[in-house]
Amino acid sequence: SHGRIVLSYYDTLLRESDVDLLDEPQWVNDNIIWFWMQYLENELCASSSGSLAFVGPDVVQLVKLGAALNVEQVLKSLNLKQKELVLLPVNDCQEFDLPGGCHWSLLVYNQARKIFEHYDSSKGHNHSHAKAVARALTPLLSPREVRVVESDCLQQHNSFDCGLYVMYNLQQVCAKHIVPPESDGSRTVLTSWMQQNRKKLKELITKLSEQSV
Repeated sequence: SHGRIVLSYYDTLLRESDVDLLDEPQWVNDNIIWFWMQYLENELCASSSGSLAFVGPDVVQLVKLGAALNVEQVLKSLNLKQKELVLLPVNDCQEFDLPGGCHWSLLVYNQARKIFEHYDSSKGHNHSHAKAVARALTPLLSPREVRVVESDCLQQHNSFDCGLYVMYNLQQVCAKHIVPPESDGSRTVLTSWMQQNRKKLKELITKLSEQSV
């Protein structure tokens, strides 16, 4: 990231280059996804945040690649065993300390079901990466092996919106946890969410930035 600091929000620092990624056809980065997770945790899900664990993309990457020599120590403060849902954005990058990768997906540990649910907008693409994260985390969550289940989710129709789909799925998973739906309902509104949310996110970041001045 580079350029002027646009917003400092909890543990997130957004610069101009991060916010510029919200213009199509850019691929949103870990900073934008982490900002959204922080916003969900502290605003939209504040009343239930104690039962949710939001694990940042950088930490998930370290866990996946084994860069965290002691995974338990890295995640100790999150009290994962006490959480009903553990939310983990997964990237397909294979490097420890270099930016890269071309796809984001969402992995969710569901404590009640004792499984990992994988929401991938390009189904199957990130399965091996999700399994690597699950293998590393399972000893902290369950006394036995935990399955990774590919969950039904909207599939992307371009090559650049995977991060937006992760953010949408984060919102949906959290919303269902807080207020379980009576039925799945229609999915016709999902595409418009993808199209509009880049603009809405920029507006939200601007609003929060103005409030912090």
